[in-house]
Amino acid sequence: MRTRIAASRASWTAWRARQSRVTRLILWLLATLSLSLFVGHTLGLARSLTTVLTIFSSIALVPLLLILLYRWIAQRMLWTVRNRLILTYLLMGLAPVVLFGTLSGIGAYLLAGQYATSTALLKLEQASTLLKEETTNQANQALANEVRPGRASNNPTKEVPVNSEIFISVLRNTFWRPLIAPVENDRPDTKYLATHAPPPWLHPPFDGIVAIDGQLYLCSQINLGAGKRLTPVLGTIPLDRNAMDQIASGLGKITFYPGFSKLANGPDLSDVQELGQDPLQAHPEGAPADTKAESDSEWHYRHGDSALAYGGFLPPSKHFYDTPVFFGTPTTVIDWETGKRRPILMVVVSRPSLLFAHLFSSSGGIGTALRAEFAGVAIFFGLLELLALIMAVALSRTITRSVTDLYRGTRAIDAGNLDHRIRVARHDQLGALATSFNSMAASITDLLLQQREKERLLTELAIAQEVQATLFPRSPASLPHFEIHAVCRPARTIGGDYFDFIFSPDPDPELCFALGDISGKGISAALLMASLHSAVRSFRLGCGVDGSAPLSPALLLKFINRHLYQSTQSARYATLFLACYDGASRKLTYSNGGHLPPLVLSARGSVQRLTCGGSVVGLLEGLEYSESTVQLESGDLLLAYTDGLTEPENSVEEFGEQRLLDYIHANRQQPLPILAANTLRILGEWIGDREQPDDMTLLLARQL
Repeated sequence: MRTRIAASRASWTAWRARQSRVTRLILWLLATLSLSLFVGHTLGLARSLTTVLTIFSSIALVPLLLILLYRWIAQRMLWTVRNRLILTYLLMGLAPVVLFGTLSGIGAYLLAGQYATSTALLKLEQASTLLKEETTNQANQALANEVRPGRASNNPTKEVPVNSEIFISVLRNTFWRPLIAPVENDRPDTKYLATHAPPPWLHPPFDGIVAIDGQLYLCSQINLGAGKRLTPVLGTIPLDRNAMDQIASGLGKITFYPGFSKLANGPDLSDVQELGQDPLQAHPEGAPADTKAESDSEWHYRHGDSALAYGGFLPPSKHFYDTPVFFGTPTTVIDWETGKRRPILMVVVSRPSLLFAHLFSSSGGIGTALRAEFAGVAIFFGLLELLALIMAVALSRTITRSVTDLYRGTRAIDAGNLDHRIRVARHDQLGALATSFNSMAASITDLLLQQREKERLLTELAIAQEVQATLFPRSPASLPHFEIHAVCRPARTIGGDYFDFIFSPDPDPELCFALGDISGKGISAALLMASLHSAVRSFRLGCGVDGSAPLSPALLLKFINRHLYQSTQSARYATLFLACYDGASRKLTYSNGGHLPPLVLSARGSVQRLTCGGSVVGLLEGLEYSESTVQLESGDLLLAYTDGLTEPENSVEEFGEQRLLDYIHANRQQPLPILAANTLRILGEWIGDREQPDDMTLLLARQL
């Protein structure tokens, strides 16, 4: 049970560690929201507290969820280079088109709306002009009939035809009297603007829209006659549904809304103000001067927000883009009671087809041709944009296909399939990249083969190193009153330096030792060193088996020279120092075959060089070698070495023989293994970080 709990806890910890900070914060907010809802429902907390917590958590969760959604989209959909390039092309190509199209649409909508409202205002102005002309004509005829002898004036409509909507009144004794009424409507004057007395602000000439009791009227007042015989005449048309249908014909719907008075921040304007008069002082004779002005708020309250007038018809759309165009513009009406100009909102609902037909109504078929040409240009540009997008996607596919091939190739190489190659079908930079990948894969294959070969060679070199190490004798070695020690540090895994200790099988204590340096380094030098090792031991030990005396150092060098000359290449040779020590007589017989002369440091401080011998072995045939004998005294020290101890350089100079001799002489009392190790350490410090240039071999022998 504990193991299962621990495993579950570890799994939860690992899952939580994989989540981002945003995910963990979302989980905390969801837990807090759930806990608050549960506690509020269980403990009956106040609903307001639960609502506040819910709103707060929701406000915090929305941006975090958007961030998480963006990351998910980026990881799932935008992970591939193709999707990223396609999105880039869309942003670069379609975004300006969309922005330009949106801006053009907004501009076209505003222009269409402005044109619709301007057309509606123009139609109202034309209706006002026609009303004035009709009022003038009909009033002149009616007044002419009224003064004609034998004619009654109480019902002039039977004598004079008139527009069925126009109501014409004449001012008689400061009261409006109907002059002509619509033939189909004989109702009282209360429906029209004919009142018992004209308002004080009304003065001819006047044309405009007036409002009374929530009803709008198109009104025109004129003076007929000449000189002092002027007759004020008032013509009105109620802006009801029939009149608005005629005005909005071919345009759409027109609606007048009140409640726009809040936009009027300045002083109210009256019709008298337009004529340059003060509305508070310009009252006709007999009119009261203290007429109470109605405030904007009272007028707005009385009329509300319902439509004052509306009319027109919006036909069905002819195309999918023939959408309704809503637009409004502020205009003014005059309050009949106070004379104040009241701002109202005129809203026009039209369609682009109606506006287009109205715009080109007088141009015959040019408008249709222009519309067809514009549609053709738009389709052509759309096709160009689509073609550009298709070409961009095609180009992106060429790039992403190469990237996909490279991705699959790297996965195959990583899986160990070194024979995987990418098919090169292009002759551009992407094709060159695929060719480079194939070359890289081939180079990796070659490198792995070389690595295997190198590992095999290193294994063989390690074996050769072990074999070569067995060729060197155990060191240090000793005889009664004589000790000897040698150490070799190859420059590479195996080296070409050689030393050997050969003890005589005779009962008399005798030791033959050798020190050599093979030309070259590495495996070839190591092979020649092994051949030299076997030759020295064979010639030294083989000659004394039948009871004959062992070969002297000079004869031994002669035989070895002939053997190496005959069994090796002409350029291969070795330097070799051979010496035999007789323990009974304490004499050292030696022969030097071209090696650096060993040094005998006597206890009295003198130095003797052992140079007797001849040339290097294995280079020339038929060489003769000489030998010499040195008597050793107690405390004498023999120093033999290869050129690897004297030739190493630092940044200035070589180590040199004298520096080596001084160090050995100063530390000659140390045990031979310690003296040899310290000497090699001093040489390593002298070389520093540079590579060891040659094999280093040091042989020390001391007479006790």
